[in-house]
Amino acid sequence: MIMRVAITGGIACGKSLFSHYLGQLGADVLDADDVVHRLEEPGGAAVDAITGLFGEGVRRPDGGIDRASLGTLVFGDDTARARLNGVVHPLVKAAFEAWLAEPGQRVKAAVIPLLFEVGWDAEWDVIICLVSSEAVQLERLTRARGLSEEQARRRIAAQMPVAEKAARSHLVVNNDADATALALEAARVYRFLIERFE
Repeated sequence: MIMRVAITGGIACGKSLFSHYLGQLGADVLDADDVVHRLEEPGGAAVDAITGLFGEGVRRPDGGIDRASLGTLVFGDDTARARLNGVVHPLVKAAFEAWLAEPGQRVKAAVIPLLFEVGWDAEWDVIICLVSSEAVQLERLTRARGLSEEQARRRIAAQMPVAEKAARSHLVVNNDADATALALEAARVYRFLIERFE
């Protein structure tokens, strides 16, 4: 038996770093963003459908998807984003289902930022939500990702409020501190998961 764990939360709340620490502790980890990147690489299963929707202008010279060009087209355009999601989300879901069916470690942890938005929350044994204050999110987005404060605020506002995600999750991890504190929290959560599994 495998414990299926979903990790979600707000933008710049530390989902990927938290899952990295779980992986170091022994969990199998798959990140939805990594799945999407593979689907959009040369020969990826989403490339032809995306170029069919948005034109050859979103295809890189190597045949993969130019994520910056695609992002410019879909960010701020709900209809375009919905069309893109209609192509990508079923492929991502199929990749997760195949991964869950493979043998592996006792804990399989999937990073799915839009878990609740896409309605995939019923399929997991435990849902963990990473939360940070908006001030910390803004600081991370502007410092680490190079966004302007206005861009960062728009990205935060475009998502389901993190408080709502937290209310719908089994565990909530507050990540307003540093990476060391998050690593300790990941170890605590992993122990809890293993104890619950056993």
